[in-house]
Amino acid sequence: MTDAQLREAAERQLRANLRRGVSTVNGKPYSFCVPSTITYPFQWFWDSCFHAIVWSHIDPEQAKEELRTLLRAQKRNGRIPHRIVWEPRPLYPYRFYLHSTSFRRPVHSRFVQPPLLAQAVEAVYRRSADRAFLEETVPSVERLYRWLARARDPDRDGLVSIIHPYESGLDHKPSFDVALRLAHPSGRAAVLAVRRLDIWNRLLGYNLPLIFFADRFNVVDVLFNCAYAQGIASLSRLWRELGDTARADDCRHWAIATEAAILDRCRGPDGLYYDLYSRHRRLARTKTVTALAPLYLDGILKDEARQLVHAHLLNELEFSLPYPVPTVAADEPSFDPAFRSPAASGLWRGPTWVSTNWFVVQGLLKHGFLDEARHIVARTRDLVEQHGFREFYNPYTGEPYGARGFGWSTLIVDMLASLETA
Repeated sequence: MTDAQLREAAERQLRANLRRGVSTVNGKPYSFCVPSTITYPFQWFWDSCFHAIVWSHIDPEQAKEELRTLLRAQKRNGRIPHRIVWEPRPLYPYRFYLHSTSFRRPVHSRFVQPPLLAQAVEAVYRRSADRAFLEETVPSVERLYRWLARARDPDRDGLVSIIHPYESGLDHKPSFDVALRLAHPSGRAAVLAVRRLDIWNRLLGYNLPLIFFADRFNVVDVLFNCAYAQGIASLSRLWRELGDTARADDCRHWAIATEAAILDRCRGPDGLYYDLYSRHRRLARTKTVTALAPLYLDGILKDEARQLVHAHLLNELEFSLPYPVPTVAADEPSFDPAFRSPAASGLWRGPTWVSTNWFVVQGLLKHGFLDEARHIVARTRDLVEQHGFREFYNPYTGEPYGARGFGWSTLIVDMLASLETA
């Protein structure tokens, strides 16, 4: 399959997942891609950011509409829900009621997801040169990051907390097991613990001060915070494009301080970067793909980046498997490369996902590891060519798992384009 054929296949997939209309919930227009037509038939926040990045190569106007649709769901305080239902249903999955404060129509969750919105807006602007789109969106985009800083940094250390594993986007990642107080960690146990946490948060009415006071699940997720820091850096560049140097400088200093906090607080003695949990900010010492996420940061030192790559990413006992990058290091007890069902196996406990590969590749290219980036892109391309746009894949065999026609697996288009400009 040529690059052009792969791009055409990605476009067909995104158009198959495209939903357009005027919402009967609130009368607002919508135009976005569902992650998959059967398994995930609603709008998800970071999926839409990824979709917009891919659309920017194919149809920049649709990329803009994807992001405008997200912004139409923004709350007055700046928050954007992680899941948005534009067309009501008579009945929703039970977890929708647990993730909302509404018992009648839970169309918006109370969660957030990794804040990639500014990066997506920047990608669309770079390929469309539409200044009016920036003027329209950037103030609202900044409101999201300001809300995160106000509402999700309970100890004011510059790092933002998630209150539920789903907010990380990596639902049952085993680094959360210790935060969930699992005596006997497993995929099934993690799923059950998440349901108990759902009930707890619902009983507290998603009151953030109460949730942080209770300290039941208060996690500084490394990938979430790296996305947050780089989003603020994107905001700085976008404000500069708009000629507002004061806001641009403010965001630049904010981004630098956030990166410094991640690199200082989350680094373990082995050179990997770990989630922090509880108000005491303990390290969750489980080697997952997010331990490599600081490669995505601008400010990581060259020696620290080199250690991440040579000691861990290229280590055949950890992340260098036939189809990299597994979401859990192969030498971790929790590593499970196969998949049976979400309830039995959990998600993000071993298989390879295109989205996390995208983060790793962006970081490798940023810091000059071109050959390593080429290898991951080539193996990711092999997965897509052999098995199509699936949700995730076995890191040893490439066997596809999960939803078919999965939108963000079209990120291979952006990864190939990034290689061309490296």
